[in-house]
Amino acid sequence: SLGSASCLPVVWSSPDTTVTFVAGLHECGISLRVTPDSLIYTTSLNYNPAPPNSVIVRSSPAVVPIECHYPRRSNVSSNGVKPTWIPFLSTLSSEEKLPFSLHLMNDDWSAERASTVFQLGDILHFQAAVDAENHVPLRLFVDSCVATLTPDRTSSPQYTFIDFHGCLVDGQLDDATSAFMSPRPRQDVLQFAVDAFKFAGDSSNLV
Repeated sequence: SLGSASCLPVVWSSPDTTVTFVAGLHECGISLRVTPDSLIYTTSLNYNPAPPNSVIVRSSPAVVPIECHYPRRSNVSSNGVKPTWIPFLSTLSSEEKLPFSLHLMNDDWSAERASTVFQLGDILHFQAAVDAENHVPLRLFVDSCVATLTPDRTSSPQYTFIDFHGCLVDGQLDDATSAFMSPRPRQDVLQFAVDAFKFAGDSSNLV
């Protein structure tokens, strides 16, 4: 069930493993909290398994809290009405695409590295970031990271640093010290260090 009013799902059949709830933001006992930047709707998903007919119990009740955050500086609508006025700059900014960046940093992470030349034995300091100026707070992850000899990420040869939705596979090698930096400087910034390398058999020494 959903919320303090215990609203039942609109789609629910016992052979399926998925249930579907449809509820308005002011229904099912959903509560509203207003902050300077957000409208926060709070509810809970309640699981109350029916008592079994046997002498053993295989599942327990559970309550899963749910929060929906809507930025107050954005347009919250279904786009059913197209306004003819010019929106505020903050609204325009929040509707722009989020700018992501990936930079090589110097050894103490204080600034972008001026040189892109490394010697074997050096460490590459990468910093990924997203500018979430008018967006709700974000926690940034790097899903994958591949080194190639050309700007084409599908070219060969190539070497994968990060794979499997965020795992630093390079750090699992016995001769590597690659690692994610912890703690993060901010939630929207991710730093990781990778041992310098070269592609075997390639004479250009460029990546």
